[in-house]
Amino acid sequence: MMKVLWLSNKVQSGQDLGKTGTWLDSMAQGLVQSGQVQLANIAMGPVHQIAQQDAGNITQWVIPAGVMLHLRNGLPPMTIVDDICRVVKEFAPDIVHVWGTETFWGLLSARRLIQHPTLLEMQGVKSAIARVYHGDLTWGEQIACIGIKEIVRGNTIPQGRSRFSTWACFEHEIVAGQPFITAQSPWLEAQIRVINSQCHIFHNDFALRQPFYLAAPWQPNEQAVIFCSASYPSPFKGIHIAVRALALLKRRFPAIQLRIAGALQRPGLRQEGYMAWVNREARRLGVEQNIQWLGALSADQIVAEIQQCAVVFLPTFIEGYSLALAEAMAIGAPTVVSYVGGATHLARDEDSALYFSPGDVKMAAYQIGRLLTDLRLAARLGMHARTVALERNDPERIIRRQFEIYHSVLRLTAE
Repeated sequence: MMKVLWLSNKVQSGQDLGKTGTWLDSMAQGLVQSGQVQLANIAMGPVHQIAQQDAGNITQWVIPAGVMLHLRNGLPPMTIVDDICRVVKEFAPDIVHVWGTETFWGLLSARRLIQHPTLLEMQGVKSAIARVYHGDLTWGEQIACIGIKEIVRGNTIPQGRSRFSTWACFEHEIVAGQPFITAQSPWLEAQIRVINSQCHIFHNDFALRQPFYLAAPWQPNEQAVIFCSASYPSPFKGIHIAVRALALLKRRFPAIQLRIAGALQRPGLRQEGYMAWVNREARRLGVEQNIQWLGALSADQIVAEIQQCAVVFLPTFIEGYSLALAEAMAIGAPTVVSYVGGATHLARDEDSALYFSPGDVKMAAYQIGRLLTDLRLAARLGMHARTVALERNDPERIIRRQFEIYHSVLRLTAE
């Protein structure tokens, strides 16, 4: 049995909490259920010191999430690094699977603090996100997003963008130091090749959560209901684009509804300044009553929302893959999505989705309007999307491919 150790940003719990990184849950379940892998995970979570918190058949250690506030030269304090290295040595994995370049995990292998064969899996690319972090907001709008929370925490939009830019040197080091990397899209491969032209690049897709495979196919809906989601409240996710497109559409569809999923709205001083500004923008545009903020949703709840909507709208400014698009396609829902990054690889314009240039509110509203008024077009797009997604995101194929990648890494390392 192969021993695989993950270094990730997601604590495995067996619960669908509606947070980001859901593909990790699906992959973990598939690997464990195969009976061919002994899986362990080291992740960051709400603990004060490293603690073992197993999740079913997954052996797991959780380190304090607060270490991200105390990085020096890209790494947490050496006491934490020593704890991680000790756990790795004790588990003695055949292969270490590093999920993402957004945090320090990849530095452990790039700097040879971990000597085991390592596979890096690309997720987000902070250096690329930094270029669009502000989501096309003007300087005046960025200033309007500053509240007490941003002042106290030093987390204005320019400061957030600066932090992403600063991490770019460590991201570069991580990618440059890996001989084996998995990319889910040609866009991600392009980011890798600029830095590391010699590495072996593997390709695989993300497995979806089970309810998306079991869901009944979407059916045309004459109600003007748009479903939108964002994993966190940052301007590059484009929630303000959805609000502005809604204002244009309301002229033609007075009863239109925009239903937004994600842990975006928070009470009182906990509210992000960007979201407070989005709320004011909705009031200014006269669409506040046309928006429902749904909060974090489970997979079952997302499926229900998508099946009841007329259009799925994804206004993001950047994507390495776009799991939300893959999920909507699997259900067979017609989707309007920004033509950015990995999202361009998942569907074909006018065949399995409708695209628009990121930030182009008028074109976004136009594409949504087409689907609201042409149910035959919506049905055709949805049917084609479902066919593509159920084949591309087939969980058995993805798990089988993951085993092939693991074995290839081990074979190439031994050569």
